[in-house]
Amino acid sequence: MTYSVEDAIREKLPYPLGELVDLAYNYWWSWNRRATKLWEYIDPEHWRSYKNPVKLLFDTPEERFRELVKDDDFMNLYELVIDQFQAYMNPSSTWFSTNYPKWDKPIVYLCMEYGISKSLPIYSGGLGILAGDHVKTASDLGLPFIAVGLLYKHGYFRQEIDENGNQIEVFPEYRPEEMPIKPVLDRNGERLLIEVPLEDRTVYARAFEVRVGRVKIYLLDTDVPENSPDDRTICDYLYNAEMDKRIKQEILLGIGGMRLLRALGIEPGVVHLNEGHPAFANLQRIAWLMDEGLTFTEALSVVRGTTVFTTHTPVPAGHDKFPIEEVQKRLTRFLEGREELLELGREGDHLNMTLLAIRTSSYVNGVSKLHAEVSKRMWQGLWPGVPLNEIPIEGITNGVHTMTWVHNEMRKLFDRYIGKVWREHTNIEGIWYAVERIPDEELWEAHLEAKRQFIELLRRKAIERNQRLGIDDPIPAMDENALIIGFARRFATYKRATLILSDLERLKRILNDPERPVYIIFGGKAHPMDEGGKAFLRRVYEVSKMPEFRGKIFIIENYDMGSARLMVAGVDVWLNNPRRPLEASGTSGMKAGLNGVLNLSIYDGWWVEGYNGKNGWVIGEESTEPETEEDDPKDAESLYRILEDEVIPTYYSNRSRWVYMMKESIKSIAPRFSTHRMVKEYMDRFYSKAMSNYIWLTRDNYRGAREIAAWKERVMKAWDNVEIRDASVEGDNLRVRVYLDGLSPEDVKVELYYGVRARGYEIEKPHIVELRHPTREGDEWVYTYEGSALRHLGDPCWHYAIRVHPHHEKLPHRFLLGLVKWRGLD
Repeated sequence: MTYSVEDAIREKLPYPLGELVDLAYNYWWSWNRRATKLWEYIDPEHWRSYKNPVKLLFDTPEERFRELVKDDDFMNLYELVIDQFQAYMNPSSTWFSTNYPKWDKPIVYLCMEYGISKSLPIYSGGLGILAGDHVKTASDLGLPFIAVGLLYKHGYFRQEIDENGNQIEVFPEYRPEEMPIKPVLDRNGERLLIEVPLEDRTVYARAFEVRVGRVKIYLLDTDVPENSPDDRTICDYLYNAEMDKRIKQEILLGIGGMRLLRALGIEPGVVHLNEGHPAFANLQRIAWLMDEGLTFTEALSVVRGTTVFTTHTPVPAGHDKFPIEEVQKRLTRFLEGREELLELGREGDHLNMTLLAIRTSSYVNGVSKLHAEVSKRMWQGLWPGVPLNEIPIEGITNGVHTMTWVHNEMRKLFDRYIGKVWREHTNIEGIWYAVERIPDEELWEAHLEAKRQFIELLRRKAIERNQRLGIDDPIPAMDENALIIGFARRFATYKRATLILSDLERLKRILNDPERPVYIIFGGKAHPMDEGGKAFLRRVYEVSKMPEFRGKIFIIENYDMGSARLMVAGVDVWLNNPRRPLEASGTSGMKAGLNGVLNLSIYDGWWVEGYNGKNGWVIGEESTEPETEEDDPKDAESLYRILEDEVIPTYYSNRSRWVYMMKESIKSIAPRFSTHRMVKEYMDRFYSKAMSNYIWLTRDNYRGAREIAAWKERVMKAWDNVEIRDASVEGDNLRVRVYLDGLSPEDVKVELYYGVRARGYEIEKPHIVELRHPTREGDEWVYTYEGSALRHLGDPCWHYAIRVHPHHEKLPHRFLLGLVKWRGLD
């Protein structure tokens, strides 16, 4: 074994401080304010620069630690933090252990990126931040949760903006040994290597363990001497633009991730694919089950019944597609004798990773109620003939990890006036009514302190940029009492960062009113390949340098988790104006709302559920109809009008109303849009059902899997010939004859489907009545179903139909197979 950074730290720490090492290697500190204060106490400048306790401990000289041992204030804080850490890691009970006491298999979560902390730069934006918050909450609630991802040597990129407003991507090289992560070792104490078949060779991957409270994230990386120089670079960059590297990364994440778990002796009960990137994991799981002797259909039944898949965007660029021959080439060895596996994701001549995930998952969800409806329309071709509202895609709206994103000043107010119960029960709405107890002046002062801290961050970043560019650009002072509008998110064109710049003359009047000044702060990165997004960023920069906007519009360079935590609390209004419905959920507005910042947003994503008329404003119409570029002018007009007539007058002339809205924002958003609510929802609606499926499908040598696979094959063989022969009404009696071609009545459901026509034959809120008591006609497979006729029959406003679809009590959704036959009664 080699001498490690951890060994070096342990050697130089005085005996009383030995437990700093375990604390440093567990990201629990990232959402515990006392723990971050402890690191800051050691060396404030170092902590501000890196936010990395392992590097901090390694770089700090022994003399400083000897001083700290004699510092009573430090030692008292140290003992308090260590006591809290140990109590957290060894609880007497958790929400999970109380509600699911017999659960004995882990939930495995796979994602391309994780936003845990600034010191682990393996995230690019919302997907990663959401994944990080999911992991932290799984830890808080005590779920048996294991996450898998990749370790990127250069991460995403650090953004620099040159003197002309051009985005420059800088890719620093991160050293794993200096990060709060540890190499995974085998039982002999040597580094563990995972073998992944790629093309005609084996690629080797090392693994690192990241501890996030009670949860572990395992990260794979191919930068080992056993690989060729090219294979060593597979994990160099997050979202590598080269198709070759992108396919290899997703093979490594999915197939390599599952092989790592097997090497560690971890057998998942439930697998959660967060986006389509890790969908190859299910091909590996199917292949292993086939190696055990199961048929393809049996293996698919096990994998599908135990998989959850979350899709995060309706934007086409968010759904990876690769030429299928390119995937076949890279999986040549893996697919030997199992070529049918790729058919699961085939879309013409391409392999669609989202399609692969959907076809191998029983539980599929969008990330808001509106996004679920959009996703149903996107993928309804997979379920031909199934009514839109019954397509098996559900909505579980995203949330945020409260303790990560609540500002320290707000946290102190919540502790004082709500009680610390909110920390562990953030999703209970009644608790948050106590926000009303907070005196207006105290809430406002806490908010002003958050603004001061954010303004200081802006000033510091501006100084650093000037020094880097060698320019003498005066930094205007900002008034903390002025209205500050924040816009920070990925610079994708559909997010319309430049919408507020549509009418510069009008904007000039808004920002430069000496009695009611307004600032706008922009933050965010454009994807390196997104020239349109870069052009938007450049336009914002150009406007910020115009004389009439200098000192009024700012861009915060290299927006990341560290600056986000200050910005979501340090502005007054959070602006969000994408083209609907392309914002699947959005979580930055949730973070802002939690801190009393008011949302000014298009009626899209989570805001459709979050807006209540008192906690912010809606730009444009309260409609869920899709928008196009032609809608930009009217949305810009609405944005200007709301700023001029509502936001600015309320802020400057009706402070009591503004503070009332802040409290409304906190109490309406904090509980409903927390990851505590979100993860509990995943547990109750998906994970628990998938675990029940696992138990039933695998017991007695996969007896359940064999049973349902045989049933599926029998249904698929007969289905083309299944027919609703006739349907008639005689007086009050409805009579339906159905030919089942060898299927039994228990294999299907026959239903009367009726309701008021909405558009064409589409029915909103239909009524469904099951027809029972079938009788068989002679030796034919014809069954007659009867029921009562309805008084609406013949009314042109009502539509009636008979339908038949497969039924099995263990099928997670009635239309999971996408099979249904219809016959009209009209």
